[in-house]
Amino acid sequence: MNWKEVSKIEDLSLVQKAVTELDVNERDERGRTPLMLFLTNRMPVQAIEILIEHGADLEAQDKLGDTPLKKAVKFNQIEALLKLIEAGAKLDSPLGILATAWNEARKDKKIADLLLETKGAVRLSLTLEEQRFVDEVLYEESQCKMCDKIERINSPELLHAIVNEYNWDDGPEPMLSVFQNPVTLKITLLDMYELLDGDYWLDRGNSGDPLSTEEEKRFKELAVALNERLERAHS
Repeated sequence: MNWKEVSKIEDLSLVQKAVTELDVNERDERGRTPLMLFLTNRMPVQAIEILIEHGADLEAQDKLGDTPLKKAVKFNQIEALLKLIEAGAKLDSPLGILATAWNEARKDKKIADLLLETKGAVRLSLTLEEQRFVDEVLYEESQCKMCDKIERINSPELLHAIVNEYNWDDGPEPMLSVFQNPVTLKITLLDMYELLDGDYWLDRGNSGDPLSTEEEKRFKELAVALNERLERAHS
């Protein structure tokens, strides 16, 4: 009997026997613990409970850097996810918000919102009224009016949604307004930097690649400002 075999058979009596005979925190060649194997193979939540009751490490990381919480997210194990949280699994990561299960869950807003207690997280699911407002801002024909509306927003959730739904081909000005809004969260700034392709703009104009238009200069300005603020926040 070994954990790989046990994790593929939905037999709780076998799990009960395994926890008395095998190391509940044993690692396989990929650094996965039995708890991770159970989550990967979608074992019943009762099997997860047995491992937790017998001292399964809730914070272990495999060679990919995945924790049990991340495995639960990856394999859409909602009941197990809630059980892990109830058992005390840590939502935060010393490596920051991008290394958390919440960030892993962002492709499914409902799952991500179960992890909202994560430090630095933002609610991703919007109400119909909130989504209508976001659409109104994004489809505003006048960029000046769009920027004005963004500047008056006092909701981090709305600003985050606007950034992630914005068509960046429309230019940097609305995103500069988001950057200047004091309620914009760090995770939103991180998303902005990625969507902007900040590294590209930081390099532009530095080595025989001049910025030829005002728009390019403003994109560069936004990239520099984002990079500086994020570096300050990191330090």
